[in-house]
Amino acid sequence: MTRLLPPIATNGCDDATRLRQRNCYHGRLNYFTPMGNDPAIIICREGFEDILRDEMTAKGAFPEPAGSNQPIITPGAGLLVVNAPAGTAGADRVSAPFIFEQQRLEAALWLEDQPLKAMARAIVVRLLPAISSRTQPWTLHAFASNPNGAQPLTQRAEHVRQALLDFCADRFTVVFRRYREPEAFAATDAFLVLQICVTPGGLWGAVMPSHRLSDTRPGGVHRMRFDNKAPSRSYLKIEEVFERMGATPAPGQRVVDLGAAPGGWSYAFLKRGCRVLAVDNGPLKLQGLGAAGGNLTHLRENGITFTPPPAWLPLDWMVSDMLIPPGQTLGMIRKWMEHGWMRRFVFNIKLPQQQPYPVLKTIEEYLHRQTGITFAIRQLYHDRREVTVFGKLG
Repeated sequence: MTRLLPPIATNGCDDATRLRQRNCYHGRLNYFTPMGNDPAIIICREGFEDILRDEMTAKGAFPEPAGSNQPIITPGAGLLVVNAPAGTAGADRVSAPFIFEQQRLEAALWLEDQPLKAMARAIVVRLLPAISSRTQPWTLHAFASNPNGAQPLTQRAEHVRQALLDFCADRFTVVFRRYREPEAFAATDAFLVLQICVTPGGLWGAVMPSHRLSDTRPGGVHRMRFDNKAPSRSYLKIEEVFERMGATPAPGQRVVDLGAAPGGWSYAFLKRGCRVLAVDNGPLKLQGLGAAGGNLTHLRENGITFTPPPAWLPLDWMVSDMLIPPGQTLGMIRKWMEHGWMRRFVFNIKLPQQQPYPVLKTIEEYLHRQTGITFAIRQLYHDRREVTVFGKLG
């Protein structure tokens, strides 16, 4: 456990000097330089730790010899602890986020649970020097490792966040003047991020440059607001995709929604004034089309074999959320990609109960072989036992 420090006489010293005094007291000089024994923490959805490990292993995230650096899994915590030097192994061996990765903390430090004021003081001592030694603006991401868990720690994370900000505002005003709320930054801004990941028994902390994050949201959580007029909660998944892509449908755009019933994804486009072909043999349960003048045509056809009408090509969006095996989804992806029928695409993939990554690897490898497309495969915050492929052609 991190021991608490006695009060230090400031004598008018600035924040950087006070922090150096605290570091010397601990015998530490620079926490920003990654130490070889400081692990990387990879956050995933609770219950998917083994699946993330399988994916990371298949992608060569752990150095040889095999088994010498396997990650530590704490069941129910929603994270992997990868004991590897930053920049040579672990998460850093693959530049893009892993499919099942929500966020990562590089060169992370562990603090055992303690009362809030003591925890805030310990975080300042161990992590704030990495911020005070630089002139960049910074922000704080405090989140639970298991926001979707049966007993999420989200409330504890919020309490730690507020205690830490209060401590910094009171005791380290110069550093605090450079603090900004997370939403104040654009995706292209360069800033530092103090990450606090609350887990059962304590927390992991790390300071990282913003471009090293897996996701710009704290913990990689995109918690979308439900529209009460949407007929299903799958609406939240497509709204999250829009946010992750940075692309909002525009009025008049042409959309095909495969497996549309009961209509959650279709509604997200209709409320923005799009023209939607909703393809499903089942009934739609839409309460309305929204106020933006969207247009809906419901085609009672099989989404797997559907061919879009030539007059609609190229589509602005092709989206699919069908309860079919991954192999059939890959067949659909091949058909639509090879015909170039759409500009943007979103495919939801339902996962098998056993060893899902090998199935996803086949889809991932196919997409990597295509030219002229950009894509991502991620397990969304609003996904369950599924992942989502999204991207664009051209």
